[in-house]
Amino acid sequence: MRYAGLIVKSTLSRRKWVYPSPLPKLQRYSQIPVVQQREESKEDDGISREEAEERKVSANDLGGLKEGESWNLQLPLSPLMDPELQAGRNRYKTRKPEPSSEPSEFQKKLQKNPYAQALSTPVRSCALTGARLPSYFLLDFGLALHPRTGKPWQMPKLAIDSHTASLHRTSRPDDDTEQRQSAFSGPDTNNDAASNGRKSARAVAGSHILSQRSSLKLMSSLKHRTMSQLIPLRWKQDGRFKAQEIIWREDMDTFVLDLMRRKIVKLLKYLSSRPAAYIVACEGFQEIEDKHQPGAVVWLGEPGSHSNSTAEAECPTPYAMVEYRSSRRIPIYNIPALLGPEYLILLRDAGKPFDKTLSVIKQKRSTAEVQLQLWKLMGYMASDFDVT
Repeated sequence: MRYAGLIVKSTLSRRKWVYPSPLPKLQRYSQIPVVQQREESKEDDGISREEAEERKVSANDLGGLKEGESWNLQLPLSPLMDPELQAGRNRYKTRKPEPSSEPSEFQKKLQKNPYAQALSTPVRSCALTGARLPSYFLLDFGLALHPRTGKPWQMPKLAIDSHTASLHRTSRPDDDTEQRQSAFSGPDTNNDAASNGRKSARAVAGSHILSQRSSLKLMSSLKHRTMSQLIPLRWKQDGRFKAQEIIWREDMDTFVLDLMRRKIVKLLKYLSSRPAAYIVACEGFQEIEDKHQPGAVVWLGEPGSHSNSTAEAECPTPYAMVEYRSSRRIPIYNIPALLGPEYLILLRDAGKPFDKTLSVIKQKRSTAEVQLQLWKLMGYMASDFDVT
């Protein structure tokens, strides 16, 4: 039997170990004669001895060097010193030039386009449906502590911004406190606890829910156990409050609708008061083509009427549009249907240009925000409109 190069002969009486014959002693390459080394190298190159003799270069062929002189041979350029190679490596490392303070013509068009601004918002995921959409089409919800009870309330960011300005201040005037408490008027409100001590409302990074009234109605109908499963993990890991103590308003859909309407009325009044004439009145749809740079049309109904009681033939349908000079379409917003009678009266009281049936909002950078809010309100109330 063989084992590790050993031959083992086993018998009944004894074992005899037989070692293999020693290997021949190898010669080092340096011990091989120089002539033999040259011949082996030539044979490896695959050329004949005659060709090798022709390739020999002697000192006489190179011109011979005098004493103190050196060979003037041109060596290849090192990659570390090659300017073309260095330029190719540093091409993507060089910093881009700083943006110009003056926007380009394309950037100016984007600033005036509300639809481009809506689509350019960062993508977020809906906590209820899981849909990933630009954040413009979602409602941003956060947590705010009640100014008196200190309980966490899940509130829309629009309410937190409008009712809890200067979040990191510890003291606020009394009128500001009353205004902030209007956002927390709902179930489980107990003003007796800590009536003298005030806790500053504090917003926490929140979640996003689809900007539709039907989604908020569905959230309000969920049970508390199902509702707790939709709470973000970072809220549960926050040590300032417990997840089961978070309060959700039962009338959240109506509350958000009121906030959006209030903001739109505020923006429309502000634009109408500016001397730049961002909003101009119209007598009819035929005059829209005579207006310069129209962005949207608001239909307010007959002058003096504070409801949507106009004849159906004259009332624009949801998602109605008017063609402008055969080049593009302009949306028409039914203000009585979107804002309701209460806020329509507030808008009519502002006077011009809301004393006519139609008003045109110009396509300007200052009017992009109100166009975004009108479009968002239209999508929020989509389930209330009978499109058929």
